Amino acid sequence: MKAYLLLLLLLPLCSAQKKFSIECYGHDFLMVNNLLLHCSSKMEQACYTKDNGEKGCVRLEFCSRPGWTCCHTDRCNA
Repeated sequence: MKAYLLLLLLLPLCSAQKKFSIECYGHDFLMVNNLLLHCSSKMEQACYTKDNGEKGCVRLEFCSRPGWTCCHTDRCNA
């Protein structure tokens, strides 16, 4: 019985995974026009705006690409 209780106490610690979330505005030239996106992932994300006006959420490694501008707070790409 003690082992069972110990497993129940440890389960939340073992299954806990950090989840990152950010709110960004999304815009493309087909369907989305300044829609508020609620982005969440196991990987950290940022809001981006590309030189062509496209907006959204993206993993941090995309922020170093030419033509991409990233910011790291909610709704910062308005």
